[in-house]
Amino acid sequence: MKWLSYRKLAKQAERLGINRLVRMIGSWRGLLVLTYHRVGNADACSFDRGVFSADEQLFRQQMEFVRDHFEVVTIVDVIEKPAHYWQHRQAVLITFDDGYVDNYEIAFPILKQLGIPALFFVATDFIDHQTIAWWDEIAWMMRQIPTDETADERDDKICEVVERYYGMIGSQADDYLEQLGRDLGCGRFKGKSPLWMNWDMLREMAANGMRFGGHTVTHPILTRIDESRLDHELSAGKRRLEAETGTAVEAFSYPVGNPDCLSVQLMEQTARQYQVAFSCYGGVNHASRGSRWNRLNLQRWPIYGPMRQFRITVTWPQLQN
Repeated sequence: MKWLSYRKLAKQAERLGINRLVRMIGSWRGLLVLTYHRVGNADACSFDRGVFSADEQLFRQQMEFVRDHFEVVTIVDVIEKPAHYWQHRQAVLITFDDGYVDNYEIAFPILKQLGIPALFFVATDFIDHQTIAWWDEIAWMMRQIPTDETADERDDKICEVVERYYGMIGSQADDYLEQLGRDLGCGRFKGKSPLWMNWDMLREMAANGMRFGGHTVTHPILTRIDESRLDHELSAGKRRLEAETGTAVEAFSYPVGNPDCLSVQLMEQTARQYQVAFSCYGGVNHASRGSRWNRLNLQRWPIYGPMRQFRITVTWPQLQN
């Protein structure tokens, strides 16, 4: 569904009270997995604002809404329960991708206070070396240049460049970042990124019931790398997380998570390391008695936008199935 059509539908459904009625009846059964990236004030960020899922107040409202209207479950439930277990439930799993520090500083205290478990997918090189992610570096470079554009216009241009980079492979992508830095006159980002959690933070979260999943070592798009590197990204990230957090790491999320970021071969490789794996392009995981989920492609909804959009996402997730 197109973005504008989706926003209009969300607004109309709220205005007419349709969502409230449907929530009383229930429009879906199964497992709905929600995906967050960053939580906080996007307007104050000099990096990529497009990865902010909600600000602090909105995130709290969303978590309270989920707690009050649905059955919140853990990754252990997802791994251990068969698909038909979910056929009469409206279950929600909360996940985060990448390992941003605001996951610890803002989201974690809210989750702990509300008694909501969550699963954090972490790219371990970000934690180990505090390296900057390519999307954040692109945004940082483009924000160094004075402009008469509005904030929205600049954000749109950053999105265009990020999308261009997304389509590149290997050294072509590295060369593109070098050239972009030269063209803009600011060069590449130097030093450590201030955006990531550290291992002490992850260990504290683990001690308070949060779980962690693999998200590779360096966050490449896995369908665009060779097999030897693929094995390293899948296995080394898992071992590092388990060693540092002292928890079993049995779930994985594919970086970016769009349909073109998955393949049959990739899912087969992933199955050697993980029990379940998640994409990120919308939908709800349905089940009926005797059916089986594709446990290497469990669907997730990326969360963005205002509260009314969130309410229709959790009320009508099947619109994207």
